[in-house]
Amino acid sequence: MSPRSVPLATLLSVVPYFHSRGAVPVAEAARDLGLKDSQLRDALWQLWSCGLPGYGPGDLIDLAFSAEDLDEAELVEVTFTAGIDRPVRLTAAEAVTLETGLAVFLDRPEVVDQAALRDLLGTLRAAAGGDATPARVDSGTGHSDADLVRTAVRSGRALRFVYHSASSDSSTIRVVDPARLSVADGHSYIHGVDRGSGAWRTFRTDRMSRVEDMGPRRAVGPEPQDDDDNRDRLIERAVVPAAGAWFLDEFGFHSVRRRPDGDLDVEIAYFDRAWLVRFLLGHADVVTPVDPELARVVAERAVAGLAAYADSTPDHAGEVPASNS
Repeated sequence: MSPRSVPLATLLSVVPYFHSRGAVPVAEAARDLGLKDSQLRDALWQLWSCGLPGYGPGDLIDLAFSAEDLDEAELVEVTFTAGIDRPVRLTAAEAVTLETGLAVFLDRPEVVDQAALRDLLGTLRAAAGGDATPARVDSGTGHSDADLVRTAVRSGRALRFVYHSASSDSSTIRVVDPARLSVADGHSYIHGVDRGSGAWRTFRTDRMSRVEDMGPRRAVGPEPQDDDDNRDRLIERAVVPAAGAWFLDEFGFHSVRRRPDGDLDVEIAYFDRAWLVRFLLGHADVVTPVDPELARVVAERAVAGLAAYADSTPDHAGEVPASNS
């Protein structure tokens, strides 16, 4: 069977339709969706190869149909939606993230149809531009922030932007020499050297605004890599509550696994035990060690610190001076 390219908007409408209706005659579904019979079958063929990461049984969108071949079936039912159970409405931040991730495949005709990809990127760019949140337009160039970020990474340009930190709820101006883009957990990131600190940093693109081209990028050198073969490094297991998931943007854990309840099992890579204790003390609101002995050490250090503050309080602090009258 040859590849069948179907617009994303069509694919995202087909699954919720069948999910709400159950087994439906193909002719009736095509009429309701405003498609030709052949267009709907093409969409169903393509959806049958889509799904969640893993792409094994239980991950892919699943169909049931009334014939051995989908092209001959009169009745079709979607039996597993992979989460696409209602019409999708992207926020601007989601549109920018998806646009940035898909742009990696530009000029890669061996991977994806370039005409279809550019049409999709145009649709996502329009969706992002409809909301003033992440995809603002630079008045001097007419390009969105996402365009500038992507172009800078591909062509070796430096960037100046306002970056909002979720942890401190503050915004700062950064000048960065970007090296690469990545997409993880539904967000896109740029990795590069922050000229202010001279160190490698990672920035979430949906927290960047007022992006400006600052000319040719400076040499950034090799990006620091985790050395999995370094035998001196130790690993400690810990838990980050669902409400503290924002901390994953601030600290690079060695491994992250999400539980069904939303909490996160993480692994902290470290070389020095004293550093680990200080790290856990400083972030006790968002990171809890699994090892009870380590938790006890951290708790004792916290109690000792509070006691030191209490011991340094003046004996008469808070007393009202006696009147001279």
